[in-house]
Amino acid sequence: MDVSKSFNLGKTQAELDFVNIDPCKDTPVFVDPYALEIKGDEWSTLCADHLRSFFTAVLEALKTNKMSRAQHLTNHLGEAGETYLGVSKGRPQGRGLGPSKSGDLLSALAASRAVQTGVLSDLAEAELFIRGIGRDIISDLTTNIIRSPLIAYTQSQCELHGIPIISNCSVGPTWDATTENWIQAYQSLPRIQGSPIILVPKYSVRRSLSLDSQEFYNHHMIEFLQQEYLAASSSLVHTLQSGRRRVYKKDVKKRHPFIKDDMADFVKKNPKVLEQYRELKGAQGALGSSDFDETFDEMTFATALSVTLASIPAGNDAATQYHSFMTGVLEFLFYPALIYPVKEKEIHEGRKRIDIKYTNAAERGFFERLLKAPQTRAINVMVECKNYSKEIKNPELDQMGGRFGHTRGFFGILCCRHIDDKKLFAKRCKDTALDTRGYILALDDADITGFLSLVASGSRRNIDRELQQKLDALLN
Repeated sequence: MDVSKSFNLGKTQAELDFVNIDPCKDTPVFVDPYALEIKGDEWSTLCADHLRSFFTAVLEALKTNKMSRAQHLTNHLGEAGETYLGVSKGRPQGRGLGPSKSGDLLSALAASRAVQTGVLSDLAEAELFIRGIGRDIISDLTTNIIRSPLIAYTQSQCELHGIPIISNCSVGPTWDATTENWIQAYQSLPRIQGSPIILVPKYSVRRSLSLDSQEFYNHHMIEFLQQEYLAASSSLVHTLQSGRRRVYKKDVKKRHPFIKDDMADFVKKNPKVLEQYRELKGAQGALGSSDFDETFDEMTFATALSVTLASIPAGNDAATQYHSFMTGVLEFLFYPALIYPVKEKEIHEGRKRIDIKYTNAAERGFFERLLKAPQTRAINVMVECKNYSKEIKNPELDQMGGRFGHTRGFFGILCCRHIDDKKLFAKRCKDTALDTRGYILALDDADITGFLSLVASGSRRNIDRELQQKLDALLN
């Protein structure tokens, strides 16, 4: 059973921020270091710092011939089976290096012309240039190096969803980016069937690695060489009956077979080809719900969520149910712009608490504009969920306004069941904004149902417009 079923969460993948793994089988997605390196949100930046510090330490050890140091670093890259991601035969076991294979990695790195010439600069490019390194190994290497952030992420998701965690779990060591060393310690993690699991944000996984050696070779290196041979009127040029001149891929491949060291030499001479390839792959976004489940129908699912919302009674007795539902529906509506929901984040030394704090990872649209706007600077988006049967008034707005700050931003969403006088409530929100205490959008059941109706009708993109109109009413 997957995580949701194992812990009776009652949620689908579309309502969860993490990959809803099934420990009885691997989920065929991979932790992609490039997807972490190119993003600017808090979560990705933290992981990228870990990856950068580790890989820099290994390369520095190799370049200065400190082989004992390099061996120590790579020896701790054990199997990363706790995430149950990737592809393996039988029960998932991870595809990490382990002691028997770490020497092979070290030898491959030391012998690689990409390392010797300085072409290889980060882990994401290792699959392009290092023999014997494929997507499974890259994914597991990445998982090992960012195990500490992943453990913290897992613990936060367990708190959010009420998943029990067990102390003294034995998993692999964690990389300390500050000391540039490995730390072995017991961890507190959830267990399924007696085995600890580590959750991975779906935002950071891909069906295949962004940087792929075969793709780069076939569609970038070879095609570039085709044009070079054509321009140079090489012996590889064929003149057709129509008079058109062309160079066949098969001829270029025969002269330049797929050899990773030769690819490193090619990039050394033609760095812009790799730069263009990286830019092209950087345009690819996070996986959606249908990428995890091909049968998923978001239009039908949106309608079902509307029915569920209507069935939740207002009042304290159903507050937990409403809070849990809203966590899922906001994930469904606003992912991948909003990621990494954290329940009741403590601020001001614990004197104030936020229902849910989201990391703003938006690269376009409404939330991206909030991130860049000087008034909001919404690095995080705070969300309060009030299952009141009474009207929301000034104290609730003052409470939320007091939780904004320069390190978090000045934007929040107040979810509630009903607002009797929307004009009056909008004026209260506008007063908060005019007093420079932040910008608060109130979303009641009618608003949420409206957003879900847009999804159900195939007009999801119009949610952005609706949100912007609500914000404009505060700004004008």
